[in-house]
Amino acid sequence: MMLPKLLSLIALPALAAANCKTTPGDAAWPSIEEWSALNQSIGGSLIRTAPAASSCYAGNPLGSSYNCSSVKDHWSYAAYHAAWPESNDYSIYNNNSCVPPGVAGYTKDKGCSIGGMPQYIVNATTEEQVATAMSWASQRDIRIVVKSTGHDLNGRSTGAYSLSIWTHNFNHIHHNSTWHVPGTNKTADVLICGGGNNWGTVYTSAVTQHNRTVVGGEDATVGLGGLIQNGGHGLLSSHYGLASDNVYQVTVITPEGHILTANDAQNQDIFWAVRGAGGGQFGVVTEFILKTHPIPENVVTGGLTIYASNNSNVSELASWTAFAETASQIPYLMDSGITGTIMAATGKSASTYAGVDEVLAGPAVIISLIAYNTTVQAMNTTLYNLSTQLTDNTTRITTKFTPPTSQPYWSYIKPNFLASQSAGASSLFTSRLLGKSELSSLPQADLIYYLQQISASQSGSGSLLIFGLQGGPGTANVPEQRRGSVLPSWRSAYAHVMAYGGSVNETGDPAASLAEAAEWYESVLEPVWRNWAPNMGAYMNEGNPFSSTWKRDFYGDGYERLVEVKRRYDPRGSLWVYSGVGSDEWEFDLRSGLLCRV
Repeated sequence: MMLPKLLSLIALPALAAANCKTTPGDAAWPSIEEWSALNQSIGGSLIRTAPAASSCYAGNPLGSSYNCSSVKDHWSYAAYHAAWPESNDYSIYNNNSCVPPGVAGYTKDKGCSIGGMPQYIVNATTEEQVATAMSWASQRDIRIVVKSTGHDLNGRSTGAYSLSIWTHNFNHIHHNSTWHVPGTNKTADVLICGGGNNWGTVYTSAVTQHNRTVVGGEDATVGLGGLIQNGGHGLLSSHYGLASDNVYQVTVITPEGHILTANDAQNQDIFWAVRGAGGGQFGVVTEFILKTHPIPENVVTGGLTIYASNNSNVSELASWTAFAETASQIPYLMDSGITGTIMAATGKSASTYAGVDEVLAGPAVIISLIAYNTTVQAMNTTLYNLSTQLTDNTTRITTKFTPPTSQPYWSYIKPNFLASQSAGASSLFTSRLLGKSELSSLPQADLIYYLQQISASQSGSGSLLIFGLQGGPGTANVPEQRRGSVLPSWRSAYAHVMAYGGSVNETGDPAASLAEAAEWYESVLEPVWRNWAPNMGAYMNEGNPFSSTWKRDFYGDGYERLVEVKRRYDPRGSLWVYSGVGSDEWEFDLRSGLLCRV
């Protein structure tokens, strides 16, 4: 089976230097004196990459300033990767070039090198520094990458032989209750946020200081830049639309070094592009102006867990039937104002999530519901009615209740910056947006079939599906002008579903390991989505970047228009990301680090 050109398993042939981005082995690579001159021109903000884990290797070959024990202890924490200038959460995308012993991707003979990480990093504090550095790199045909926090599932914030723009210093937050909306006579209550902020900091400022909130990610350590520019779902997206739908204005710096204010009245094309399809592709966004919303009066949560009561075929079928009924109820739950998450696990994973010792037949379904401005009694009624619909009081299904509780909004969302320990892994998954026709309008037998097929597992540990209830009325009712370039399927979607069935060989060659996993997804799970939801597509921040139908999956009918915008603002192709706009015009080899025109 042919895989996308984004990841080549075969070393690239010798190509003319003009066809590839400049590397340190090229005569055109800047001298130490030239890099020093750039550093002087940007106020001394240039950092030579020194991987944090270098201190774990004999002699600390690349001069890490971090203690090895601390690096190893905190390798799984997203907040620490955000603080290390060169680091991203998933080092397989930088070829596992320098990881500490004992973590995913470590092999004894790999050693420590800059390898797939950026050569230099701009620790920028001003927009002028960013503009100068990007223009300098573009003129020399050096690849540019952008890092906000490094919370990056698809390797978009790293790249070999690149200059990285690190935006974490753009962390200002200002509230303006009467901000003038460009091109109108209206004002809006907004939060003016630097692009280097994370959502936990923004929520803290908005809620505790101004009694308002914004639409953003659930994880406190996720950065604004990548989430907003690729759409961005969160706890309030089912009510107020995606994060990108709530942007009034951005400041964006292009690879040619132009500092642009973009909104509905000026630079409309790039404003449209970076609201949904833009992360690391069109420029560096240093500031967002975000619409704010009243905070909910309270948050009520509650849930159910259901699974087969025994290992009989009858009980197994009953559990799949209950799972299908759960999926079919999602649009109706969301239309009533409910959001939340539904997880379904099989095999050993099902036992783990259900909290039982024996291996379960069929799926374990964990339903976690959230509602705003309501009562515990109302949630109790919803859970009771849902349980009745799912199980019909049969003894073939075991049901566990999570009793509803109510708490103030701030208590529920109060950030825990060390809660996110998903970093340091080596994984690949696939996702799809599903609407009412895919969830509620299918015959039950067809829905069961698709759920079983998408729950296929490559390993013996079982599979995991996560249904995020993140579309619905909120995304459907966004005015046309606010929609930007985000995948149009969001307007009819209710659930964003992620499927984790494949496995990545953590100790193998990263290029081969990713390619093998991608091939499994391409042959086993992607065809299920294409048959089940052929017109829906996927959320690009949490999708399979190696899908052979990535253009359709992530961009839909807007792709060709996005290509035009890309060529206008990044004519040299300085910014390249996996499954990005125009990325098929290049071929990237993870082993050699070469990025070359096809």
